Amino acid sequence: MSGWILASGGNEFSTSYQQADLAALEKRTDKSSALLVVVTAPFPTQELAYKTAQKHFNSLGIKTLMSPILSEKDLTTENISQLENSSAIYFAGGTPSRLVDAFIDTDAEVAIQNALINGAVLMGSSAGAMLFGSRVVMPGGKDIGRGLNILKNQIILAHFNKPWPSWVKQFSEQDFEILGLSEGSSLLTTVTSATDTVTFGNISFLPPK
Repeated sequence: MSGWILASGGNEFSTSYQQADLAALEKRTDKSSALLVVVTAPFPTQELAYKTAQKHFNSLGIKTLMSPILSEKDLTTENISQLENSSAIYFAGGTPSRLVDAFIDTDAEVAIQNALINGAVLMGSSAGAMLFGSRVVMPGGKDIGRGLNILKNQIILAHFNKPWPSWVKQFSEQDFEILGLSEGSSLLTTVTSATDTVTFGNISFLPPK
């Protein structure tokens, strides 16, 4: 895989993310391509979430498209192909389990991995960022399943404020690194090299124990 990942801490589509969003989208192989916005997670306000995203990115000079994948019921060949052939994809925040159900162990997961192989930029905030880790863990510590494992051996905490919650200990002892993203913060990194990493805002790392 050779693409880029932008993981953000939540309360997306605000001015605090302009710098990070533009830095990520500058990595597109096709600078004129539209950003595919996936609003599977923000049920039942998916249309509103897309309109908010559209307004935010339009103000940055970025065209957007709304992915028709609103749930796992929408994994048609056409919709999955759109994912696979997009040069930039944004996963909006909302309910993490909706993303797990739609994109993990499905043909859509394969399409996302293929998009990365082709150099795509994947962006996600809150639940969308959580999906990029090895496991998707709720704020109270409940592990709801495997993530895309693009940020390998990591678990992402969105809306993070120190101190670390007590439940993270069990995961750090299982050799997971915990990535804490406060609102307004982002991590931009390549899939292939941890040295190609840029941080925006307040980011915390808890190494494995």
